[in-house]
Amino acid sequence: MKGIIFDIDDTLYCRQEMLVDAAEIILGVTVEDRARFITIFYEKSDMNMSDLESGRLSTREINGWRYNETFKTLGLPYEEEDGCLSADKYLDLQSHMQLSPAMIKILDSYKANPDLILGILTAGESKHQWNKVDMLGLDRWIDRKNVIVCGETPYSKPDVRLFRMFEERFNLAPTDLWMIGDSYKHDIAGAIEAGWHSIWINRRNLPEPERLPDFEVKNDKELTTLLMNVF
Repeated sequence: MKGIIFDIDDTLYCRQEMLVDAAEIILGVTVEDRARFITIFYEKSDMNMSDLESGRLSTREINGWRYNETFKTLGLPYEEEDGCLSADKYLDLQSHMQLSPAMIKILDSYKANPDLILGILTAGESKHQWNKVDMLGLDRWIDRKNVIVCGETPYSKPDVRLFRMFEERFNLAPTDLWMIGDSYKHDIAGAIEAGWHSIWINRRNLPEPERLPDFEVKNDKELTTLLMNVF
């Protein structure tokens, strides 16, 4: 038996384009360097995740701040309210998100395999992350009791205790568990520390880390091709 644990954002679906699309709609400008926009936005995201997971700030407030800080860094014209308006537009775009046909095919095959058990480990506010589970219909493949939202625990990724929770829940040894995620810092480093296997979706083409995952891919096509063969 092997356990496969997925992150949600930028793993089961790609959210990066939606983040920039929302900004362009609200600001009425074209973001010339979309890759840099994403890099800055994600750097800002790392700064206040604990406030989000603890409930001290809402998802709208957090994302509004991240947007405005990104606008400021890039020198884009904006008003203070544009951050929250962009956050609202992003949520609107996100409400129409779907899994790719390739990912659905993979999850169907994994679900049918009696030697695999699936789970989700996702950071963020409880209600917001469960909304994503519901919008993507993930309980078609993954039992809700096998979903851990960091906002419902005392821990934040990459705390190794989150990974130990899955070991206990699945009754599996670390070497029988795999973490699949886009964030090296939050998903992969934690998995490596816990003694798990890992697949890193390096969408932003970040430099090679000191401690390597089992596999590294750059995009959805590479990910789905790998997943069809590894398990």
